[in-house]
Parts: sequence; structure tokens; C-alpha cells
Amino acid sequence: MDNQSLRDKELVLVQILYIFILPILLLYYGVISGDYRIVLLVSVTALLFGIIHHAHWTHQDLGIKKDFLKDLIPYTLFTIVGVVFILYLGSILPTSRPIEQYKWWEDVRFLLLFIPISVLQEVIFRGVLMHMLLRAFHNIPFIIIVNASLFALIHIIYLNVNIVLPITFIGGIGFALMYYKYPNLIMISISHTILNFTAMILGFFVLR
Repeated sequence: MDNQSLRDKELVLVQILYIFILPILLLYYGVISGDYRIVLLVSVTALLFGIIHHAHWTHQDLGIKKDFLKDLIPYTLFTIVGVVFILYLGSILPTSRPIEQYKWWEDVRFLLLFIPISVLQEVIFRGVLMHMLLRAFHNIPFIIIVNASLFALIHIIYLNVNIVLPITFIGGIGFALMYYKYPNLIMISISHTILNFTAMILGFFVLR
């Protein structure tokens, strides 16, 4: 391994520690109040865009394509399978709630936040993090597992972590695999929004 390759790996690992792990732990342990989680998310996003600008990444690097509809079929199939899986979990897990019990259209906070957050998560974890990992590492299973693990970690701030963490890790594996095979930020953001919406109205994601 040459010195440049080693430095690239070390830089990515340090960035992961300070951008993806430390903020979540500060929220989880109450060092930063949960009232500021949106501010923290926006701050992390701004920092990542600073890294993107400094490194001169292109829209293509982030998976933003003009011909994004060419991946419509695989992402549609992926989303359908994901929705069916979430609905199945909702039918067997005691922490979920019947869809008809939650009037999501009356929840202004839910309507204003869940779509932007779903898209931001994809920008951060697939558009940016996947590209960072792929530039520094070449072991694809390692990259997929790291990406999915960090994605699951951000959900530690929710209740029922014994259920939420495995679900989001499995989801993270699926998102990372799809993005690796079909690097399409627009389509994966749409898919994530649909799956997140399904999980939210079933009551899987309840903040502490």
C-alpha cells in the first residue's frame, strides 16, 4: 500500500468519525439537545458540501444524472419489495401501529420534515459517503457494511432501538447495494422517501 493510498484511507476514517459518528453520539448522550438535531443535520450537510466543493466533485460523482429514469425499473422493484417487507414487519411487531390510526396528513411537523430528511439522508450516506468510501477503499462488502452501519447508527436516537437498528441496518444494506449497482441519487431518494413514509406511519420511528 503506497503512502497516498494510506493517507486517503486515514482521511476518510477521520472524516467518518467526526462527521458521521461524533454528532450522533453527542445527541444520543444528551450533550447536544434533541431540539437541535435539525440544526445539526443541516450543519453536517453544509460541511459535507464544503468537502465536495473543495474536492471538485461533479454531479456525476454524487449520482445526479440527467437520464435518471433509465434506472426506474430496478428502483421500482426495490421499492415495492421494501414496502412489502415493512408492511410484513408491521403485521408481526408489537411496536408498530395500524396505518389507519395515524392521521399523517394532519401532522404538520411530519409533512414538513420527513421528505427533506429522507432526501438529505441519501445525499449524505449514498451520494457523499459512498463516494468517499469508494475513492479510498476497494473492498465492496466492507464499503457496503460500513455504509449500512453508519446509516443504522443515526437511528439510535429513536425509541425501540432493538427493533429500529436491525431494520435500518437491513435497509442500509439494500440502499447501499442499489446505489453501488445503480448510482442514481434521484431514484434512491424517491425510494427512500416512500419507504420512510411507510415506516413512519406504521410507528417504527418515534423520537426519544
